[in-house]
Amino acid sequence: MLRRFSVGAAAAALLGICALPVAATTAGAQATSGSFTVPSASSSVVAYGNYDIVNDASVKVTVCVKEVGNAFAVGAQADAYNANYSKHAALGAVVLPGTTGRLSCSTADLAYTSHLTVYSFLASSSGSITEKSQVKTVY
Repeated sequence: MLRRFSVGAAAAALLGICALPVAATTAGAQATSGSFTVPSASSSVVAYGNYDIVNDASVKVTVCVKEVGNAFAVGAQADAYNANYSKHAALGAVVLPGTTGRLSCSTADLAYTSHLTVYSFLASSSGSITEKSQVKTVY
């Protein structure tokens, strides 16, 4: 009788472990840190960065951009969003005119950690964005 109880208890325990909710089995599946490349708005811009999820409410993001061609100004932007994309925080880096070949980087702790997207852009002398790359979802 004791043997049947032990086998039954072991089977129940094993079933309980295997039947964890999806959230419990996928927790931590999102990397807590990483690096990314930013899509180029043109051959004049190269951009990249990295992120480190500090806690449930903050992600430290660095984004860098370099002008490698002939453009008035180039930039890159990272946007962190909450789970349903209703709130976001942004971080950008810009290389201004007359500084071809220079690298500009920005780092900040952004308030939302569910999604991170990045893109690059070219700007005109009037300050308007003339070209924008595709938006890349980092996570």
